[in-house]
Amino acid sequence: MDDTWKRLSEENDRQAFSDFFDHFYPKLFNFSLQYVKIPSGAEEVVSDVIFNLLKEKNRKKNIKRISSYLYQSVKNKSLNWLRDQKKNENYDSIEQIEDYIIEEVGYLDIEPKDREIFQLLEESISQLSTQRQMVYRLLREERLLLDEVAELLNVSKRTIEKHLELAVKELCQRLKPYLEDQRQHPKIRKMFPRSFVFFFF
Repeated sequence: MDDTWKRLSEENDRQAFSDFFDHFYPKLFNFSLQYVKIPSGAEEVVSDVIFNLLKEKNRKKNIKRISSYLYQSVKNKSLNWLRDQKKNENYDSIEQIEDYIIEEVGYLDIEPKDREIFQLLEESISQLSTQRQMVYRLLREERLLLDEVAELLNVSKRTIEKHLELAVKELCQRLKPYLEDQRQHPKIRKMFPRSFVFFFF
């Protein structure tokens, strides 16, 4: 996405904006929702962050790691939103929130023959605990660095490493029956660190 941001900020590429928004909005919405607990609040937070970034895109075009910047901005904005809403007690229940989680539909762009395994992987990821799921997505999908995720979630690097380790073990165990017949599947294997490949066997 760093290349997409470069095309968007430097060239005003319309397709780059579409790609950028489609990629980040659902992820950032779900991330913010973990903090603010209210769908309308998450919408407000993410919309403000993206709007402000685009408004200042010429000044911020040199941002090197746009994913890290966006997630940190959404976290800060979410915490500020909570502070501003401190006296508001009209919080939705977690059951209501789950109805608003935006599905990530990236697998629809995958070749039909590969969709089954990616859909299975996505379902398995969604069954992880909130913390493990967040760590896995930030590290493996958004490609944030370990230091960035530790700072973002305000925990130690060792804690992040442990969450990733447990998340991958859990995913591998759930997927093992299916993957035993597809050990060389490059697209699914690359979703896991090399050190965890042995869990497939």
